[in-house]
Amino acid sequence: MRRIPTIAAAALAAVLLTTLAAGPAAAAGITPAQLLDLEELRSAAVSPDGKLAAYTVAVNRSRDDEPGGPWSRLWVVATDGGQPRPFVTGEVTVGTPSFSPDGRFLGFTMKRGGKDAKTQVWAIAVDGGEARPVTKSPTGVAGWSWSHDGAAVLYIDTDEGPADEKKLKDKGWLPRYYEEDLRGRDLRRAPFGFGGEPQDGEVLVDGLSVWGLDAGADGRTVVFGASELNLVDHQYMFQDIHVLDLVTGEHRVAVDVPGKLGDYRISPDGKRLAWTAAASRSDHAVSSLFLGTPDGSLQANITPAGFAGHLRHVAWRDAKTLLVQADEGVTTTAYLVDVSGKEPKFRRILEGGAHGLVFGMPAAQRGAQTMVAVGHSGDMPAELYAWAGKGAPRRLTRHNPALAEVELGEQRVVRWTARDGLELEGILMLPVAWDGRPAPLVVDVHGGPESNERNGWLSRYASPGQAMCAKGYAVFFPNYRGSTGRGVEFAALAFGDPAGAEFDDIVDGVDHLVAEGIADKDRVGVMGGSYGGYATNWLVTRYSDRFKAGVGFVGVSDLVSKRFLTDIPYEDEYVHMGAPVRETWDLMRERSPVFHAENCRTPLLLLHGDSDPRVHPSQSQELYRALKMAGHPSVRLVYYPGEGHGNAKRFGREDALHRTMAWFDHYLLDGAAWDGPMPELDLSGEMELLKKE
Repeated sequence: MRRIPTIAAAALAAVLLTTLAAGPAAAAGITPAQLLDLEELRSAAVSPDGKLAAYTVAVNRSRDDEPGGPWSRLWVVATDGGQPRPFVTGEVTVGTPSFSPDGRFLGFTMKRGGKDAKTQVWAIAVDGGEARPVTKSPTGVAGWSWSHDGAAVLYIDTDEGPADEKKLKDKGWLPRYYEEDLRGRDLRRAPFGFGGEPQDGEVLVDGLSVWGLDAGADGRTVVFGASELNLVDHQYMFQDIHVLDLVTGEHRVAVDVPGKLGDYRISPDGKRLAWTAAASRSDHAVSSLFLGTPDGSLQANITPAGFAGHLRHVAWRDAKTLLVQADEGVTTTAYLVDVSGKEPKFRRILEGGAHGLVFGMPAAQRGAQTMVAVGHSGDMPAELYAWAGKGAPRRLTRHNPALAEVELGEQRVVRWTARDGLELEGILMLPVAWDGRPAPLVVDVHGGPESNERNGWLSRYASPGQAMCAKGYAVFFPNYRGSTGRGVEFAALAFGDPAGAEFDDIVDGVDHLVAEGIADKDRVGVMGGSYGGYATNWLVTRYSDRFKAGVGFVGVSDLVSKRFLTDIPYEDEYVHMGAPVRETWDLMRERSPVFHAENCRTPLLLLHGDSDPRVHPSQSQELYRALKMAGHPSVRLVYYPGEGHGNAKRFGREDALHRTMAWFDHYLLDGAAWDGPMPELDLSGEMELLKKE
């Protein structure tokens, strides 16, 4: 736990320390405003010689900016240290940086310009200068790669509509067709000549929806993932691996993937394929490593038997060696896998927990020893690290220096035993300057459920952990059964049993924290988004006597109607329930929070984007109406205009953050009665949205 300098601490304490009416004294920790203004490192790349790294940094827009998602800028830093350099900044959205094969140029996607601007592939010389567009896709580039020699870029874009469509749409004379007016996602190739005019590339593959690609080093082969229809559900459940021969122009299915597909990479000699995917159609997440041949004649799951983790990402280090990244428990690991013999040999080369880090897939280049990876920890948001294959990773960036001036709550791994004897684990944040007395507790349930909480930086607008710790809360992030990171068998424990033992695990975790003297049993709240919102809605109805306040964000309330209103119905059927609604009607009804609405005595705040395709906004309205008609006095539903499955815009994020904290403050800290007045509806004054004259 880091502390502010003594003089600054004294000054801040005089201003900020207050006595909570029903809880411990709050200390000077991170504020909601600071949380919203944190810079977030995302994708990273390393140059062919391993000497330079490029990475993107996302920053929430200010209130005065045009409404929209975060800006994303491009930075470059030497892997042996030095000052990072901003390469592309301003009001831009940069993604997927990649160095050209000769290392002279840095390519990336970027959307720059007015409202009608489209995402294109751009390039900039590594030694500086102006960025220039490479493509001129009329619909926007969705993914891209350099060709083997850097003479071209391969990219994905969506088919254009009819010529008159825009005119009709502008006049309001065009209806919206549902899942029928679908456009394919073509694979194209455009020549690269820096400084020349951007090109509308030649079509290499059409008639399919291409989701990603890997260009082979042989110059002849491209591997790509595709489904028949341009639907998210088809991307999730019906995507296969295809191989394209650039000489003949022919392509074919190389791997008929039965479930979810992760990475797919062709070996440098073009002889083998490696990919990560679900172990089966019912496996709800990418979990396993496979090895095969481009002609499809050999396919094998080479995941070690009983592997207690999820193998997520793969790349080739050379023609005989794979680099693999995995989630294991609450940490991450990396392996080298020797596939030169009859049996693959796994060797762990990096364990994030040993260095206090959670890291993503390392970016590596064949022939270069140095890799780079984005990593974060319990007291540090994502930063960039370099690693040469041994020793500790070396930190290269420091993008949030203001965090050194605040005090954070201690973060630790907790373990408990479920009522049926299953061993479980999660993450606990303690209040800033915790005095050892039982604290008000907020349980923050992760979504998915094909996800897990790792022992890294966990605080953001929809999960304001450290901002809550600053006000005296403890915050608990449970990895209930069905979570990822502990192997396929553990992840399958909740299959076909929604809101069963999986959510009992959460209650058992709360009981453990109460027994340990950490949590005040009379002041426990629960929150979560998506499947975590489902957990919240379930716990405040089925276990209402255990929770004094709840905040459900884009959450499920009715499993039956959710199946027919979501954009991923087959994913819901295949990997969660395992059967169509007609065969599981009674179970789905009984495991729906709306079915238990009359039991609820917990104040509940429901937050939802009004354009959410994943969990339809009517899910929150169903529960709101059910509670109201049952006479519930403290339920509130707030919609965010134009937001989808999560808030992308600055205002939506800021409002959700402030509203969530105000709700818990009212019921957990101030001890307000469930049948008394609710918190203020209008937060514009508290948020200082309108500037005073």
